[in-house]
Amino acid sequence: MRRTHRRAGILLASLALSALPLVHSAPGAEAAGPAHCTPGAFPVRPGAPDGAPQGRLVALQPDVGPVSGGTQVTLDGTGLTPYTRVLFGYLGPDGCFTGREAPDVVVLSDSALIATAPQWPAAGAVSVVAATPCGQLTNRLTFTYAD
Repeated sequence: MRRTHRRAGILLASLALSALPLVHSAPGAEAAGPAHCTPGAFPVRPGAPDGAPQGRLVALQPDVGPVSGGTQVTLDGTGLTPYTRVLFGYLGPDGCFTGREAPDVVVLSDSALIATAPQWPAAGAVSVVAATPCGQLTNRLTFTYAD
């Protein structure tokens, strides 16, 4: 009888845990990548495993903001998901993205999201991409940081 109660308790605990929402946790874009990436770079793959684009960005508004960050940027495109991350920076020839992740991203639909531009150390143009938690990228759009 005692064994039956223990099994029932385990079953009930399992059912309760399965009803909890899944929490998504992905590494930040400034985390260290694999050995071939320099510290502060994020490893990425341009597109899905079959080489097809993971999604596509078609517009970014506004495309200019202060180096202090905080600009609310609207991105329009395709293939955006609740797990989409927005990265500002540079994609190197080694397949490593060096830059910063938007501190806030709100996905409005599979074709639109709002991201907050992070701080940037100096004025100049950077690439903006959307990425999956697995590091697959969309095409690049340009955002210019101004003093």
